[in-house]
Amino acid sequence: MKMDPIKLKWGKEEYEVEVEPGSTVEVFKTQVWTITSVPVERQKFLGFPGGMLKDSDDLDAKVAKLKPGAKITLLGTAEGGELKKAEDLMTEKVVFEEDLTPDQRAKILKLKKCEIMPAGIKNLGNTCYMNSVLQCLCKIKELKAAADAYVIPGADDRDIDAVLTNQFRQVANQLANTTEAITPVQFVMALRAKFPRFAEMQNGGYMQQDADECLRGMLTSFSAALKTPGGGNRIDDLFSFTLRANMKCLECDEEAPTTMEEQSRVLICHLGTATDAVSHIYQGVTSSLKEHIEKNSPTLGRNAQYEKEAKLASLPPYLVVQFARFGFKGANEWAGTAASKVKLTRNIKFSPTFDLYDAATDELKTALSKGRLKVKEQDDARMEAEKKKLLSDEETRLKDGVKANIEEDVEMVDAAAVGLEVVDTGCYDLVGMISHKGRTADGGHYVGWTLLEKGCKANKMDDQWICYDDETCSQWGWKSITGEAMDLMGGRVDTQISYINIYKKVSVALDAGQAAGYAADGDAPMPGA
Repeated sequence: MKMDPIKLKWGKEEYEVEVEPGSTVEVFKTQVWTITSVPVERQKFLGFPGGMLKDSDDLDAKVAKLKPGAKITLLGTAEGGELKKAEDLMTEKVVFEEDLTPDQRAKILKLKKCEIMPAGIKNLGNTCYMNSVLQCLCKIKELKAAADAYVIPGADDRDIDAVLTNQFRQVANQLANTTEAITPVQFVMALRAKFPRFAEMQNGGYMQQDADECLRGMLTSFSAALKTPGGGNRIDDLFSFTLRANMKCLECDEEAPTTMEEQSRVLICHLGTATDAVSHIYQGVTSSLKEHIEKNSPTLGRNAQYEKEAKLASLPPYLVVQFARFGFKGANEWAGTAASKVKLTRNIKFSPTFDLYDAATDELKTALSKGRLKVKEQDDARMEAEKKKLLSDEETRLKDGVKANIEEDVEMVDAAAVGLEVVDTGCYDLVGMISHKGRTADGGHYVGWTLLEKGCKANKMDDQWICYDDETCSQWGWKSITGEAMDLMGGRVDTQISYINIYKKVSVALDAGQAAGYAADGDAPMPGA
């Protein structure tokens, strides 16, 4: 049954928006955008029963509760002439969901940054481990840009690394240009050709695999293809960091300590033991940087025990932290069980930010101090400005007893482009996660998560995340995934628990009044689409 049109008032203009039964809030907002040129992210609606319209609301239920003749007020500023680019997508002012193809919906999302759910990836037989990794990697803009620029060699010169990297480029572009789930058959074939383990079968079907092994394998393969001048590669530019370790012999005090350096792309978070449990990610990371090893002692002329204590001597643009949740359990003939990787479900706390300053070398700490001081100055100034803004909003936006909390757009400045010095702070923002549900790495189910947008602390708005569960994508608030609906920090075996966290480096411009963004190039946080 056709629904009555929604009467919409925007400034001095009035419109009627036709809404089909079963339509969603995101589609309604897209229709409003085509009529008014007000971007989806700026739209605020007053007059719906129950308060401000949220993307998660049931639109049918909201419309059904409207009184006859009721008008909905739209608050938001239209954009300028650049919106004319969307005219080739639709010629009518009123656009229905069925009139939009997946490609058109994706173009709207790209042009206007609409909060339309991104595309999922179909499961091709226990490939959720691969799907979750792909979703996270494809949302790293610098990696996608490197893949876009990659030109695969001719047939006589290409190897499997080139093929896999080229297939990654195609998958990333497919995900960015549609809203329907994609089927990456060629990518999974190339992945299994490069890593035969991922083609292992059991009982007539493909076996579940470890997402961490998949991530490391992909990065290794891409690094072989995405070369940079000087003998480097784009993967190490984005993910690699230097660990500087001091080696002290525990069996010979006369032997002088030595220093060694090694490169890594993944930082491990140990979970401790039953008697010495770890409860926070920083504890687990620092624990992994200190270990006892056995090696040859030149002084004693035999193998001896050494204490190895490492510090971070450099920081990567993207930091991958893997929770050591899986341990090996041997086969038991008496119990009739095979060898497997058992899962540790211990709750390990982590927040949307991660500060690695204390895990850095003294030289790196000195370099980070300038940025940290600048961030503190900016935070103090920002808090004062937010207080003043809230007081101003309270006075100017209070009308008819209804308060509209509207965030003004803040223009991000590319500090490097305007010649400002950009320095690191030692801090990182959490932008991606790969979680696992189940008891073993060779079973259960993986899903991916990427940050959609940061919440506004002043208005107590929650960080928003996109969950990629194979074909299904959904939006979640930070509080919901860390305690209210589930807890990605762990504690239960029957729910998703974070296995891999991906962080983006926070840098700051020394000579500007605001941060340069989340990286030296001024990029925004990794979006959910």
